[in-house]
Amino acid sequence: MITTRTYTFSRLEIWLPIIWLAAVISMAAPGLLWWMTQSLLQVPLTIVGGLLIFTIPGLATLRWLYPVPLLWFERLALATSLSCVVMPILLLFSELIGWRWHSGAAWILLAVLAVVAFWPPQPYRLATYSHRHLIGWIVVSLTIAALAVRLFVVRTLPVGLFGDSYHHTVITQLLIDHGGLFHSWQPYAPAITFTYHYAFHAMAAWWHWLTGISAAQGVILVGQVMNGLAVPLLYLLTARLTHSRLTGVWAALVVGFLSFYPAYYVNWGRYTQLAGQTVLPAAAIAWMTLIDRALQPHRSWHDLRKPLFLACLTSAGLALSHYRVAVLAICFVIAYAIVSVGLRTPLRWQILLRLGAVGAIGALGAVLLASPWLWRVQQGQITRLASALLNTSAETSNPIALETIGAAFHAGLFPFATLGLASLLWRRQSSGIVLVVWAVLAWLVANPQLLGLNGQGMITAFTVLIGAYLAIAPAAGAGWFILMRSLAWLLPVNWRHNVGTIITTQLVAGLAILGWGTHMQATILDPAYQLATPADLAAAQWIKTNLPEDAAIYVNGFPAYGGYVYAGNDGGWWLSFLTGRRTNLLPMAVGFEAVDPPDTLRNIAQLNQSIQQHPIGSAEAATALRANGFTFLYNGPAANPANEYLDPGQIDQSPYYEVIYRQDGVSIWRIR
Repeated sequence: MITTRTYTFSRLEIWLPIIWLAAVISMAAPGLLWWMTQSLLQVPLTIVGGLLIFTIPGLATLRWLYPVPLLWFERLALATSLSCVVMPILLLFSELIGWRWHSGAAWILLAVLAVVAFWPPQPYRLATYSHRHLIGWIVVSLTIAALAVRLFVVRTLPVGLFGDSYHHTVITQLLIDHGGLFHSWQPYAPAITFTYHYAFHAMAAWWHWLTGISAAQGVILVGQVMNGLAVPLLYLLTARLTHSRLTGVWAALVVGFLSFYPAYYVNWGRYTQLAGQTVLPAAAIAWMTLIDRALQPHRSWHDLRKPLFLACLTSAGLALSHYRVAVLAICFVIAYAIVSVGLRTPLRWQILLRLGAVGAIGALGAVLLASPWLWRVQQGQITRLASALLNTSAETSNPIALETIGAAFHAGLFPFATLGLASLLWRRQSSGIVLVVWAVLAWLVANPQLLGLNGQGMITAFTVLIGAYLAIAPAAGAGWFILMRSLAWLLPVNWRHNVGTIITTQLVAGLAILGWGTHMQATILDPAYQLATPADLAAAQWIKTNLPEDAAIYVNGFPAYGGYVYAGNDGGWWLSFLTGRRTNLLPMAVGFEAVDPPDTLRNIAQLNQSIQQHPIGSAEAATALRANGFTFLYNGPAANPANEYLDPGQIDQSPYYEVIYRQDGVSIWRIR
């Protein structure tokens, strides 16, 4: 078997791959390195603030709650996931004492956490230039490259893409304005509860308090940072599962540069699911550590204290991050526990009893930590909607688009994932069995009708498929690792057992894959999902200057989720946020909240239906608009979906409207 444990590297051998990495990326994404240099000079505080908020809280937590030794880069990777747990939980408990956050308090908190993380200083051993050191720099380099590409992609976006980005921005702004959690959504919506999972928005708000970035930019930046953090976190999860750091490196390369997901999330603004999947690796590792220790007879309950609390903490963090991803994480913990118990022989009943007790305590602890938030949740509409879904007939179908399955295995991942999974199962590695059991459980949770159970729709098949990279990347990473090991046997005999040659071969292959993947990732942004364009922002400024504050503007909208809420087709959806003027649309997340008056959503649906049942150019449409208090129409250059109600051709020819603004695809009319 090929091993690299005794091979050491010079500084030059470590820096050469990094230099080649920079060269490959600069060729695959022209302009990226120049943009990075400019960004470092123009927005250093934003960069430093983001680096601190995603590392210091997690490092402080690890210092006191994770007793397992970690290499420096693995500790840093795990800290990024834990930071997305700690900061939202701090926001939750600060509300209980009435504390409101601002810039000064945020910096003081970060300073305290830094002291907790680094003082007193721990003994430090100088690292040798072993293969582990090289792996560390490779993982760090891949992470920086992935982050750079993802941020480069969104460098010109004024606001996030598609519908979800709108309510994410509104929620982030409300967190900023209130200095923490809130109840009222005014002035953006008549909602009186806030029960939407908020960990993603909390990180954007913290970044604002540290650096002053806007809510809109915070949503984009946090989303893309979490997107890039899939690289070190999938390395960590894979290395922990397979006990192979090289397999983890290949998994990191796969998820960062070959996988369609999570990179494509930027087009949907599907950032809260991404936040949950950023927390999931920390929760998985915490529970794996706890289960492993609970199954070791020589371990005392004292040895389980820190892992148990960390498991409670990360599980509570998942509840604040994304409700559906929390269920998928439970599936992982169950899968790991089943496999760990099944492969461990002999197993005394006392150990099984202790494992059950540990699991129950961990679940109870997570519920207690999250209880202030869970109390909030029952005040909104989420529990009612969940109850309705639980009563959904088992005969209801769960349609699955073939293109979604294809996208999950984009760039030829299927054969490598199959090869990797087969190799893990052939070698009887528990990781292969865990991945299979996890996938089966997740699919059954999303499709309970397969078992004759109700509840289809609680977790959609779409949610599982776009999050499947969490299992596909480790399997594909194992496939690439096995392929590289097999190719090594094609080398001349005198090279075959030269570890340096084997590693160099893998580095060259990895750089080639990375170059191709970088080009794909750099072009992943789809302009069709951009609702609010620079032209819309310019028009919004014009509206703020030229239209009265009480102006009511009718914008393009269509019924979504079976007509439960109305969504926007273009940048008009953003006008309430950008200008403070009333429109006919609300943020979609308001559908999860209690509203005042209670029939607000039904009234909005009826309002839009009463207008849109008539052609926009007709006298009936103009009469209905005036009857509902609207004085202006707005049509932006974007159109997704394309069949917009406001047709500029009809409106221009109608005697009931007067165009007062037209520029770069934006048209605004006064209703006569």
